Amino acid sequence: MSHLPQAAAMPAGGTGKGYVCPPSVLFGMCIAVSIYWLFALSMNPLVPSIARDLHLPLGVADPNLALAVSLAGLTAGICIMPMGGLADQFGRIRLTRIGLGVGLVGALLCGLAPSIGPLVAGRFFLGLSAAIVMPATLGLVKVYYGDAERPRAITYWSLATAGCASFSSLFGGILATHAGWRWAFLLAVPCILGAFFLLRSAPERKAPATGRRPFDGVGFSALILGLLALNLFISKGKAWGWTSLPTLGSLGLFALMLAIFIPNERRQAAPIADLSLFRSRAFTGAVVANLFVNSLLGVLVVIMIYLQKGRGLSAMQASLLTLGYALAVLALLRVGEKVARITGPRLPMMLGGLSLIGLVVPLACTFVQSNVLYFTWVFIGLAFLGVGLGLFMTPATTLAINEAPADKAALAGGIFKMGSSLGGAFGIAIHLAIFGAVLQSTGSLHAAARTSIAFGLVAAVLACLVPSFLTPTHAA
Repeated sequence: MSHLPQAAAMPAGGTGKGYVCPPSVLFGMCIAVSIYWLFALSMNPLVPSIARDLHLPLGVADPNLALAVSLAGLTAGICIMPMGGLADQFGRIRLTRIGLGVGLVGALLCGLAPSIGPLVAGRFFLGLSAAIVMPATLGLVKVYYGDAERPRAITYWSLATAGCASFSSLFGGILATHAGWRWAFLLAVPCILGAFFLLRSAPERKAPATGRRPFDGVGFSALILGLLALNLFISKGKAWGWTSLPTLGSLGLFALMLAIFIPNERRQAAPIADLSLFRSRAFTGAVVANLFVNSLLGVLVVIMIYLQKGRGLSAMQASLLTLGYALAVLALLRVGEKVARITGPRLPMMLGGLSLIGLVVPLACTFVQSNVLYFTWVFIGLAFLGVGLGLFMTPATTLAINEAPADKAALAGGIFKMGSSLGGAFGIAIHLAIFGAVLQSTGSLHAAARTSIAFGLVAAVLACLVPSFLTPTHAA
């Protein structure tokens, strides 16, 4: 790991004095965040085999298995912002270690689950682990590295998120075919233990003490209830009926919690979410664009189900079609970093969003009868997803972190990654809801997949447009 960047003296506003971050510590942070993006996301191609082994219907037809698919992302998205604030306050290394412990519990529950209940619980703990680890490690990158070294460190951090996510389907497919779906979670255990070892000597970094800060219970409760209500509205609206009392009640509860949350955060001395960060147009643009980009994870879930149930591929064969996606992410992450250094973050972020249109259009062509032709289009489309993420991730992450003061670094990272997690969770919920609704009404897997995937055009276009209005053009 000698090629990893080493930190120079601590930048102004950091809490350390002259600490040089060794490559082993950055590597440990990368392993810590990879637990979610590689192991938790590998569940997408595992759905058919999990349903078979646990005697459940296909994932979109069984509400508990559908909940297990989306719960990790939903939990991460709900909790990641407050966990970032706690990391700033109580210590980023401390929270990272706690998050690794929670992830260990989640991996064991999933890998050893005898029924759907423990699997759902394990997915909750995996999501909670990600919510703790991601903002804490991003906060460490902010204070361990100076402005010149930080983009390179974030590139490696992004390899552990977008890079591992790009291999997660292939990883899950290989294990489902040759070892069994449980190993997609059990193999996380030695990785977690390795991360503990690599981070053993990392110094603590937290915001300077400013006296006792009361916990914002009202804000935290409103955030959780509001996001849960919104997820229920999206994922259950079709089954309940869009005009039914539970559906309208979920939407009303979300609106009520939002009306409580925003004024509460503005008047709190120590808010769970410091909304002042959104005064920066650049920070807002990075977070919103990140949400739209990650919502396209729903397309990945649908295409994995469709390739296996609609085109007869095994989990392994379907996952092999994601190889172009994985390789493109690895190849383009450094390109996105270098382009942002020259032109500023707007251009690579816009190009990344534009590339996502190339994901949606080929995959939506399920009317193509030739399997060879359609599989070729799927491979190309997924490669465009890799191009888009590779160009987008480092400029967007660096922009969000650089816009935050050092004492709010983990909170800023939490808000930014909340966009990733919530985007993925709601994207999965929306695309599966569309898939299930069309499948129920038409009985056609081809029509259901086509309609669900084509809806991703909305997110792709918005991911391209948001940076054009809110992101600066100056070089990072």
